[in-house]
Amino acid sequence: METIRAIAGLPRVLRRPTFLAEIFAADFLPWALWEQPKRIIRAYAAYAAAFMDILSIPFLLKTLLSPWKGIAEQMPSAFQWDKFLQAFFVNLVTRMIGMVIRLLAIVLSLAIQMLLFALFIVIFVGWFVFPLIVVGVLAFIFILV
Repeated sequence: METIRAIAGLPRVLRRPTFLAEIFAADFLPWALWEQPKRIIRAYAAYAAAFMDILSIPFLLKTLLSPWKGIAEQMPSAFQWDKFLQAFFVNLVTRMIGMVIRLLAIVLSLAIQMLLFALFIVIFVGWFVFPLIVVGVLAFIFILV
């Protein structure tokens, strides 16, 4: 019902160009130049924080040399060469596996953050450039016609 009223009132609005200018200046410009860019920045910050929680670089760096999945052998209490070497190499291998997997996760996290930032820059700049492109294309079309 509101849509029908809005469409019915359109001829009256078009007869008053100052009213359109007032609406444009009072409502559209603050929304387009202030409110929506803030929303874009907040959305980027939320996605960046979510990905940082999923693949936490500080946590991965803190646990970089920890054994993978906590798999570790207890070192023998009495010194026995065979059990000592077995426990030492099992612990060494599990720590190396953990380090490699955590380094890959860090690289993946950094790549995701860089991709997300690049996408944010494209969207943020595009938000301001797109209206200029539309006006330019329309002006070009009207010049040709």
